[in-house]
Amino acid sequence: MTKKNSFFQDKTHHAFTALEKAHFLSYAPYAFQASVLLRDYQVLTLLMNEMDGMNFEAIHEKTPISKYGLRILLEAGIGIGLIYEEDEQYHITKTGTMFNTDAMVVVNTSFMRDICYEGAGKLKESIEQGKPVGLPFLGDWNTIYEGLSKLNDQQKKSWFDFDHFYSDSVFPQVMPYVFSLPSSTILDIGANTGKFSIQCLKHNASVKMNLLDLPGQLNMAEKNIQDHGFTSRYELIPHDILIEENPIPGKYDIIWMSQFLDCFSDDQIIMILKKCKAALNPGGHVLVNETFWDKQPFHAAMYSLQMTSLYFTTMANGNSQMYDSRVFYKLIEAAGLKITNEQHQIATTHSLLTLSAM
Repeated sequence: MTKKNSFFQDKTHHAFTALEKAHFLSYAPYAFQASVLLRDYQVLTLLMNEMDGMNFEAIHEKTPISKYGLRILLEAGIGIGLIYEEDEQYHITKTGTMFNTDAMVVVNTSFMRDICYEGAGKLKESIEQGKPVGLPFLGDWNTIYEGLSKLNDQQKKSWFDFDHFYSDSVFPQVMPYVFSLPSSTILDIGANTGKFSIQCLKHNASVKMNLLDLPGQLNMAEKNIQDHGFTSRYELIPHDILIEENPIPGKYDIIWMSQFLDCFSDDQIIMILKKCKAALNPGGHVLVNETFWDKQPFHAAMYSLQMTSLYFTTMANGNSQMYDSRVFYKLIEAAGLKITNEQHQIATTHSLLTLSAM
């Protein structure tokens, strides 16, 4: 049996190091908030631009907060490991630089701040009730997907930046494979803002794209498609995929789902895959693009996906997650499909599964 290892296994660390990590976790909410403020008040950027460091007064002159506020944030930054002080000069650490500039870290941080943070305290209730008890901090919806088009501008930007960061780089890379298969008609389920469909329309001049999603998302997708100059070769299909008795309209050579199935529970995934199987043309394929935490080569990616599962629990729908591939593969089999091709570590983190009827 494959071990599900943690980078922080106790047996690999001295007891004192383990204790330090435990103390860090005990204050983790404040560590997060202070780190975000040091970023957003541009303190980290100031220190990045001054290789010789800056004294307190120089930093204060260029920040919009009180001396008291700046002092407690700088001191917290030292404890967190973003900043160090030497001879009354403040300097940024390597961790501080990465927190301030790494694209994945920046996207994850804003997503946590704007979408997840307030509701995170409802994790216990969400697990016990099987629904996203933290979601009312954003809006009065059953799931976050009902309210995506109604988020405020900052929340919307952070949600879509997060969602697109983990898929946009995949789409160009998979185009040759997608169109190596019979692909006259493609169904894009969970079309979101239409980015995959736009990529297909650009890549192939004859393909017909069909976008299936909730009406609010389809409105955004159509606007984006038309903004890219496409007025034909696509059809919008308003459809609630969770209504089991409603079949997917039409038949398709390829049914594409990118980071879509992780938004549902085990039983719902099986049901959706069965609906997809029924909507395939003979010899058709279901293509599933997912990020499986057990397929990640780096601990940071594994950790990000595992923490994202807690977002699904508290904010999204209360019953989905970023999957261990071994769990996911059993759901595919239960739906009467088989994996005929699998590719991993596309754009570092993604897996593309090709499914066919058994």
